[in-house]
Amino acid sequence: MELSNNINLIDNYSDFFLSWNFSTPQAFIFLLFFFSYIIGAIKLISISSYRINRLFVYTFSGLILLAFSLVGPLDSFSDDLFTMQMAQHIILAMFAAPLILLGRPMPIYLWALPRFLRIGAGTFLTRNSKTILVIKKLTNPKFTIIAFILTLYFWHIPFAYNLSLENAWVHLIMHFTMFFTSIVFWWPIIGPPPTNSILSYPKRITYLLCAVTPTALLAAVITLSNSVIYDFYIGSPPHFSWTTLEDQKIAGLLMWIPGNLVYLITLVSLFFKWFESEEKKIYKS
Repeated sequence: MELSNNINLIDNYSDFFLSWNFSTPQAFIFLLFFFSYIIGAIKLISISSYRINRLFVYTFSGLILLAFSLVGPLDSFSDDLFTMQMAQHIILAMFAAPLILLGRPMPIYLWALPRFLRIGAGTFLTRNSKTILVIKKLTNPKFTIIAFILTLYFWHIPFAYNLSLENAWVHLIMHFTMFFTSIVFWWPIIGPPPTNSILSYPKRITYLLCAVTPTALLAAVITLSNSVIYDFYIGSPPHFSWTTLEDQKIAGLLMWIPGNLVYLITLVSLFFKWFESEEKKIYKS
C-alpha cells in the first residue's frame, strides 16, 4: 500500500483544518480506542456516582490530540511536509501520551468491555498476576528511557524515515512504536494504575534530565543541517511557499522548542511536588 503526495496546495487555514482521513488503518485503531473510552465513561456514569472530572478531561484531551495527529490535517499532509510529520511526533510523544496517562483511563476502558470480559480482565490485573508483572517490566525506567530514545533515533534514520513515508504499513508501525514507547516513557513519571511509579521525585527529575540531551541533540542536527536529510520531500508541493530545507529547519525547531518546553514544565512540576512531599514529612515529624 503506497502513500501518495497530496496534489493540492494549502491555500488557506480551512484547506488545512478540514483535511481529515478516516479510511486508514491507524484511523480504524484510533476510532476503536476513542469510542471504547466514550462507551466506558457512559456506562460508569449510568450505573455509579462517577462524574466527568479532570481525569476524564485529561484523557479526552489526549484522545482529541491523537485524532488531530493521526487522522486529521497533520497526517493528511505529513507526506508533503516534514514539519507536519514532526508535529505528529511531538503531539504523540509529548502531549497525547502524558495526558492520557494523567487521566488514569484503565477503569473506563475496563467498563467498555462486555461483563464477562470485564470480569476476566479484572482477574488478570490482580496485584500478583502475570499481567501486572509484565506491565512492571515494560514500565521499568531502565527499559523505558532506552526504548524511547532508541525508537526516536531509529525512525529518524533517513532510510527508515523515507520507508515509512513510502509504505503505509511501515508508517503505521512507526506511529505505533513511537506512541507505545512514549506511553511507557511517561509511565515512571506519572505512575497511573494498575501500577505505581517506583521512582522518588528526585529520581523522576534525574530520569527526565537523561532524556533531554539526546532529544535536543537530534533536534539540533535536523535544525542546523544545511542539506536536505530526507530526500523523500524533495519535489513535494511547496505548501506555504516553504523550500524543502526551510521545511526541515522548521521541523527541527518544533522538536527543539516545544519538546524541551514540555520537559521543562514537567521538571518544574516535579520539583514543587518534591518540595510539598518534603514539607509534609517535616510537619509529620
